[in-house]
Amino acid sequence: METSTATITVLTITPVHAGRLLALADVELVIDGVSIVIHGIQVRADGSKTEITLPNYRAPDGSWRTAVTLPEEVRGPMGDAVMAAGLEAGLLMEKAVAG
Repeated sequence: METSTATITVLTITPVHAGRLLALADVELVIDGVSIVIHGIQVRADGSKTEITLPNYRAPDGSWRTAVTLPEEVRGPMGDAVMAAGLEAGLLMEKAVAG
């Protein structure tokens, strides 16, 4: 099995504040030296959870579909990087742990 090296960099994170949508992020993935920039990654939150979702588009049948499909080995760390950027920018807050 071959392995690849991936570097994930959050280029921008822009506050939006439209309902659950808090921000949009642009992320650069460099996989084996090839750079791919994904625009419009969504940071969504409500009182119980925060989630990072890939850009979507409206299909001809009217349903929303994910515009980019990434393997979990890339999607998970990319989501973590966007969350960290949101915390650093003050758009997100650490959830208090009840003790």
